[in-house]
Amino acid sequence: MNSPEDEMALRNLMGRYSDAVNRVDADAWIATWAEDAVWNLLGNPVSGKDNILALWKQMMSSFEFALMLPSTCLFEVDGDTASGHWYLTEYTRDPEGAASTVLSRYTDTYTREEGQWLFQSRDYSFIYNGPADLSGTYTPP
Repeated sequence: MNSPEDEMALRNLMGRYSDAVNRVDADAWIATWAEDAVWNLLGNPVSGKDNILALWKQMMSSFEFALMLPSTCLFEVDGDTASGHWYLTEYTRDPEGAASTVLSRYTDTYTREEGQWLFQSRDYSFIYNGPADLSGTYTPP
């Protein structure tokens, strides 16, 4: 059984992450990651905070805006490590005005360093990416 403190801290970690995405705050966003973290973005793993941040900046530059809204999550805490997953709804628009609705999932591992939970690894995958009317292809997680 997870402690309420760990549950809240892990939820707050995702809150800080999403808020940084929505505000395009690179410093706040990268502060949620462990130094030796791995981000697997759609099957392309990147290791280390510097490389992760460079990829994030590249990805964010392709959007006029991106709004990330996390929803359900589950965690399993084991001492100073944990695993879990998040479901998200995302809305994006590129500089040319093309909009997209994304339903996605992050499968995560977490590490607690100096009392603070951080992302150790994040594996991001689409469940749906297409028009807002959900007429595109749905891929169950």
